[in-house]
Amino acid sequence: MRRVNRRVLLALSVTAVAALTTGCATFTDSSNVARVGDATLTDDDFQAQLLELGAPADQLLPAEALRAEITTWILEQVAAEVADGLSPDEAAVRYDAGLESSGTICINGIVVEDQDTATRIADDLTSGGDFAALLETENLDPSLGEAGGDIGCLTSDQIAEAGDVPFVQAAASLSADNAVDSSPLFDQLGNEFAWVVLDFRTFDELSPADADAVTATLDTAAQLADADVFVSPRYGTFDATTGQVVPLG
Repeated sequence: MRRVNRRVLLALSVTAVAALTTGCATFTDSSNVARVGDATLTDDDFQAQLLELGAPADQLLPAEALRAEITTWILEQVAAEVADGLSPDEAAVRYDAGLESSGTICINGIVVEDQDTATRIADDLTSGGDFAALLETENLDPSLGEAGGDIGCLTSDQIAEAGDVPFVQAAASLSADNAVDSSPLFDQLGNEFAWVVLDFRTFDELSPADADAVTATLDTAAQLADADVFVSPRYGTFDATTGQVVPLG
C-alpha cells in the first residue's frame, strides 16, 4: 500500500491548476465524496481538508490530485479500524511473524568490512550475543553507531520499490524466528565496499512510536480487500487491489 505524501501532492496540484482543466473537478458538489464503513467524507469536510493544505477554493484542481487525496483519507480510516481492533498481544504476534504478516519490519544493523566478519557477528547474534556490545566494538559506520544501530522501519511498499538493493531484500526475510542475516553493501558504481549485519527488532524491542506505527499498518492490505468503501463516481472508484482511487472505466 503506497502512502501519499500530502505536501508533495499539494505542490503538484497547485502548480498544475492553470494547465490542467480537462478531466478536472471542483470540490463543491452537493453529495458526499467517499465513505469507509460508517465514516463519511462529506464535500464540506473535503473542501476544508484541501483548504488546510493550501489549495485555492475558487479554482479547478487536477482530478488525479483529488483522487490521491481521497485515497489518503480512505487509507487513514482503514488503518484506524485495524489499529483499534488489535490488542497489543495480537499486534506483537502479527509483527513478529515478519513482513508478510505485518507489512512492516524494524531492523538494527552493524556495518563491517568484509563477509567473514559479517558471518562471525551474525553467528554470534544468533547464538545470543549482545547486539549493543557488538555494535560498540565492531561497527564501522559512525552515524549508525550514534543511532544505536537503528536502521529504521521498512514497509512492504518500500521494500518492493528497492527490489535491486541486496540488504533491503535480505531484511525482507527477517522475523522473530529468523532474526539475523547479512548482506554486502554496494556503491553507486556497483562496487562492494562493506557488509552489514541485520538484526530484527521484535515487537517488545520497538520504541513506543515505532510500535504505534507498526500497529496502525498491520493487515491494512487485507482489510482493504474486505472494507466497505464507496467513492463518488464524480471522482472515480476504489481499487482494493492497489489501494488507490482510480478513474472510472
